[in-house]
Amino acid sequence: MKRLFLSAAALALLLGPAASRAGVVIELSAGSGFRYDPSPTERTPTNLMVAPGYSFLGMVKLELGLVGNLGDVKGSKFDLDLRPMIVFSPPIIPVYARGIFAVTNLTNGPQKVQYGGALGMSFGALGFGGFLEAGLVPRVVEVTDATGAKSDKTYWLAEGRVGVYWD
Repeated sequence: MKRLFLSAAALALLLGPAASRAGVVIELSAGSGFRYDPSPTERTPTNLMVAPGYSFLGMVKLELGLVGNLGDVKGSKFDLDLRPMIVFSPPIIPVYARGIFAVTNLTNGPQKVQYGGALGMSFGALGFGGFLEAGLVPRVVEVTDATGAKSDKTYWLAEGRVGVYWD
């Protein structure tokens, strides 16, 4: 019984301050990376993202990112993506995990649903801070073969991101 009481007290101490931190969060970030499969390896376009969301329990964030993919790589053009995301950031340690779902090619089509994930490190104080993260995001692209037949092909992208947040 003593262990149960101590466990409940420890959980209350961890979650008590966390509950008071619930609320709106906004992230601004820039990212880029490379496509490594299939080869040859190529750089991906730079992208800028604004991600408003809601933080609760002090360790979970639900965000919706609006991503602008810049046309700064040969053969690419400006496009928009939506990225619904869930972030799990345990208290005290500055490491987090991000689950990424995406709807790509909003302006140029065809739209595709994607998924991926990232690991990152955050640092800050008084509700303001910065973060660095690295992730894997597959991108499904419609390709046309020599006979003119169209099919979906999955390309694996590694992406690095740096940003700031207000929580």
